[in-house]
Amino acid sequence: MKFEFKNLGYLEQGTIELADLTIICGKNNTGKTYINYALYGFLETWSSNIEFAIENEIDTLFEYGTVTINLSEYKQIFLDSFEQVCESYREFLPRIFNVKENYFHNSSFKVSLDDYILDRSSSMKIGFAAFSNQKEILRIIKDKNSEDVEITLFIENQKQNLPKNIVKSMLNKGLAQAFAHNYFTDPFIITSERTGVSLFYKELDINKNIIIEKLQSKQDNFKPSDFFEMLNESLSRYSLPIKNEIDFVRNLDNIKNETGDLIKQYPEILPIVEDIIGGKYSIDNDSIFFDFDIESQDTSIPFHAASSTVKSLIGLNFYLKYKAKPGDLLIIDEPELNLHPANQRKLAKLFSRLIKCGIKLLMTTHSDYLVKEFNNLIVLNNDFESKEELMEKYKYTEDDILDKERVKVYIAKQHTLNPANITDVGIEVETFDDEIIAMNNFFDEATIELDAAYDF
Repeated sequence: MKFEFKNLGYLEQGTIELADLTIICGKNNTGKTYINYALYGFLETWSSNIEFAIENEIDTLFEYGTVTINLSEYKQIFLDSFEQVCESYREFLPRIFNVKENYFHNSSFKVSLDDYILDRSSSMKIGFAAFSNQKEILRIIKDKNSEDVEITLFIENQKQNLPKNIVKSMLNKGLAQAFAHNYFTDPFIITSERTGVSLFYKELDINKNIIIEKLQSKQDNFKPSDFFEMLNESLSRYSLPIKNEIDFVRNLDNIKNETGDLIKQYPEILPIVEDIIGGKYSIDNDSIFFDFDIESQDTSIPFHAASSTVKSLIGLNFYLKYKAKPGDLLIIDEPELNLHPANQRKLAKLFSRLIKCGIKLLMTTHSDYLVKEFNNLIVLNNDFESKEELMEKYKYTEDDILDKERVKVYIAKQHTLNPANITDVGIEVETFDDEIIAMNNFFDEATIELDAAYDF
């Protein structure tokens, strides 16, 4: 999957192809977060903007409660609609970033499907509900080795009250996913603003505070359009990635008893996260606590009183625990935030394991520790004498090993993205190496002069 863009923030042009692990490095203010936000926005919204000519099928669905659609018959319609979505995504960028409409007027954004082939081999099951935490009203099923999808409507006694445009929107999105689920993964983003989001999410909950106050002030002349206008104003105060991150934290109390598909299949992942954090999170009555041991004594403190590490990793912990599933794309801005080098190394090992569990990662980083630990894991993918002894000595396992073929690294520099070289001994990141060499050179020269000055 390849993305091409022009005039995206600080970046004049660039191409990025996602691997199982994709890393973007570069100095501050070089456009790294712009890429993360733009890719997240596209992956989060593309399927909602695909349009199929399915009015007759919707009529059949409302009349009989079920309808069958052959994907091959709609393949060209999908490809044409997808091309239109890509061409018009520039118009959506201001909404993704929450900026003025003309901010991206010179931008372009293209997505390549690389000789599209309809996936007939895999099965698929998607359910849609009118609102979260409610029963599904529409289900789409595709069996293995089939190009037919079966759509079922579950509102026998309420069809007259359900607008057809809502069903059409659900069906368009479901069919789009049926056509391209093997190309586009479900994204989840953890932004560099995550500490503020997790700490102040209650104060940010303007939906149930400000809106209620405004509605109360309009009691005598309230119109339905007033509600939607105020809701849109409240939701548009943040960029889409931050808004969705806030919504995820707000919803934790509703999903705290769930277990994500990833943890069901790979329960060993959660203890690794808890080892990095140094304890566990708990949720009680819509409040978050941090639980840990002090000299074998169980201790629990309010989340706001916990360390910066605990605050920084809350999104990653709850995503993996409740939401993550194989096939997802996890996008993280600067995962090393507030972490000691020892924990940054543990995080690199965790990411390598997540890749093996089917989670793809896209991350930006300023951490030489993180990159160098990835290099260690890449080195371990080679066969050499005393490898097992070294792994035992430095506490590496087979699960930590990282294949360089699953990694792509880009350097944001001079208003573009440049692919970094990856060899059998790891990733070459000049922006880190140059600074480290400069510091070492200064220290060597300064200490030589200092020794000479005190040499009596």
